[in-house]
Amino acid sequence: MNHVLSSGRLAAAVRLRRRRFPSSIRIVAAALAAVLAAQHGSAYAGTASSTDDSTDTSKNSAHAKTLSGVSVTAQTHAGYVADSGNAATKTDAPIIETPQSISVVTRKQLDDQQPQSLNEALRYSPGVVPETEGTASNFWSGSSLQLRGFTPAVYQDGLQDDATGNDLLDPYFYQSVEVLAGPASVLYGQASPGGIVNITSKLPTATPLHEITFGIGNYDRYQAGFDVGGPLDQSGQWLYRLTGVGATQDTQTSWIKHKRIAIAPAVTWRPDENTTLTLLTNFTYNPAVGDYSYVPAYGTVLPNPKGKISSDFSPGDPNFNKTEQRISEIGYQFQHRFNDTWEFQQNLRFTDNRNQANMIWPLGLEADDESLDRYAWIRRESSRSYLLDNRLKAQFDLGPLQNTLLLGVQYTRILEDWTWGANMNLPPIDVFNPVYGVPIQGPDPNSLSAEKNWARQTGVYLQDQLSLDHWRFLLGLRQDWTDEKQTGSSASLDLANQTDSKLTWRTGAVYLFDNGLAPYVSYSTSFQPQFGDITASGAAAIPTTGQQYEVGLKYQPPNSNSLLTLAIYNLTEQNVPETDPQNPGFVVQVGEIRSRGVELSDRISLSDNFNLIASYTYTASTYARSDVTATGVNGVSTPVQGKDQYGVPRNAASLWADYTLHGSSLSGLGFSGGVRYIGATYGDNANSFRVPAFTLVDAAVHYDLGGIDAALHGLKLQLNVANLLDKSYIAACTSGSDCNFGLRRTVYASATYDW
Repeated sequence: MNHVLSSGRLAAAVRLRRRRFPSSIRIVAAALAAVLAAQHGSAYAGTASSTDDSTDTSKNSAHAKTLSGVSVTAQTHAGYVADSGNAATKTDAPIIETPQSISVVTRKQLDDQQPQSLNEALRYSPGVVPETEGTASNFWSGSSLQLRGFTPAVYQDGLQDDATGNDLLDPYFYQSVEVLAGPASVLYGQASPGGIVNITSKLPTATPLHEITFGIGNYDRYQAGFDVGGPLDQSGQWLYRLTGVGATQDTQTSWIKHKRIAIAPAVTWRPDENTTLTLLTNFTYNPAVGDYSYVPAYGTVLPNPKGKISSDFSPGDPNFNKTEQRISEIGYQFQHRFNDTWEFQQNLRFTDNRNQANMIWPLGLEADDESLDRYAWIRRESSRSYLLDNRLKAQFDLGPLQNTLLLGVQYTRILEDWTWGANMNLPPIDVFNPVYGVPIQGPDPNSLSAEKNWARQTGVYLQDQLSLDHWRFLLGLRQDWTDEKQTGSSASLDLANQTDSKLTWRTGAVYLFDNGLAPYVSYSTSFQPQFGDITASGAAAIPTTGQQYEVGLKYQPPNSNSLLTLAIYNLTEQNVPETDPQNPGFVVQVGEIRSRGVELSDRISLSDNFNLIASYTYTASTYARSDVTATGVNGVSTPVQGKDQYGVPRNAASLWADYTLHGSSLSGLGFSGGVRYIGATYGDNANSFRVPAFTLVDAAVHYDLGGIDAALHGLKLQLNVANLLDKSYIAACTSGSDCNFGLRRTVYASATYDW
């Protein structure tokens, strides 16, 4: 077989691989609205928080005023139930009063489940399929997430960098993770219609904290971390927090490794009761990012006369494959309350992201059903982002109508330099008897393509949350202006300046019954520029647009620590870019994707003894309109219109429970268990084959030894096992040559000491 691709096929392959790196092609310039120092939904003792908003439910006003101004205090709330989520409104409004589906992964849940990536942290979140790229999810991370059938944008403290940056930060730095389902462009500008994922960082605390942790696991995993903080002076005007982590681990592909070392210093200055300034930094070095291999469908989800491909197979080679990343972040969160009505908030962050990768990608099996054609690909990238969000918040009454008004101006600038190249003449590899350590010739250094990209976005938004008796109303409006320039050594990538503008809006209403029931309805819109996508005529692709109708019911019984949410939605996206069948290196925009679904979730925390998470998701995501035809693994061409989106399961469900003994001779001993189900999916947009459903079991046991002896107070031992039954499965496929093995059983034992 000739291993040299035509120029059209090479261009198509290049664009496909670039989409695996959203930072390099879809420079998302939405970087808004930072999370306040307060995160009532953090559910972690010792978190810095703002006290300007009430977190009570239906019997409180939407904006109960505080007389003490802005302060930083320690939260005492613990468990799996968050009272509020800042991502949905940027005002810390109670979740039950917000007319949109919100779920929050609290610090307590993170501690119990010990996730090692953002994707793992979202395994039990409704509407989310967290690991569509299986073992590669830790590497692709943000692009591996799926929310309501779309890839959500990933934010950190309300500001978005490129997807090869913030979502590769270690979960040990997380305070919580918020999932806002549905369009969020009113507050965040350019965004996927599926929603956003917002990571909130650990902040300085007024309560002293000291923690060290050590862990070991299978695949030669070793990890250590520390988290210390508290006041720097007797008056509490200065607070600090210093968090660090280091880890090394092999993977189920023996020569693929994860390595990480990172530190996050933070300092808070409170010159008076009305002013808070928090400096946040993070320096992360990933000498080895991890797995990024794909396997063909034949021999995994489809029968192959030669047998089954092993789950430790990789099409790459240790002589060539390498990934490395350095991330430097520095920024601040500022709040100043002028009086009981007006407050100013500002968030800023600068990020420098430098990464490089040598990878080998599969092309497809040859006629002998065992020789896999492949090509070598290298990438060198340097990106810098400048993110600024200014918000003026006002709380006031107009007769019986109580208002929380938010006026924001956000600015984003992202600069990118990167080079890439491919060598299509690699020898094939036997998928059943691979031989590694062979000579691999990378691309000719003198023939690499170079690109320079910059993107700029300015957005102005206005939001009003209104309270009238038992009613809560939400109105929002935003205007965005975006510019993008892309130049490169290839003429097809040398674009004129792209300028777009868009008005987006949302509205919703909630009625709060005294018994804790809260039915709601909402409508929201989105837009997302398609930076880097080009039509065959040389024109830049126009932005996609999205609309969502959502109705739901939330239930939070009075004086309880539980929250049940039911959401039903109809979500559409227009101008969907699809590969041009006549010109494979380019796109056509004739599509519309419609996603309709139901999400049901329940979170319960009963004192310190029992915590439970349960969720069920039904998603019907189809190509509602498309002129494109696709060729399946059977060689038959078929119209895409009416087909299901590949990789989107119709059904998904999960259940996690933790029970801890108290007041007995075994006080402090706890047990956790979970079940995750992902339904069957189609493996390509022709719907020519299916990926089977799979069910995974997780388990954990933890013991706070302070229950045995007071001298051991603060010492906790824990054992976590994911995929307890060691099931081998394919997480999802995107074509007949690109399928992903899921993670096999992982075991992690840790010892943590707090004092």
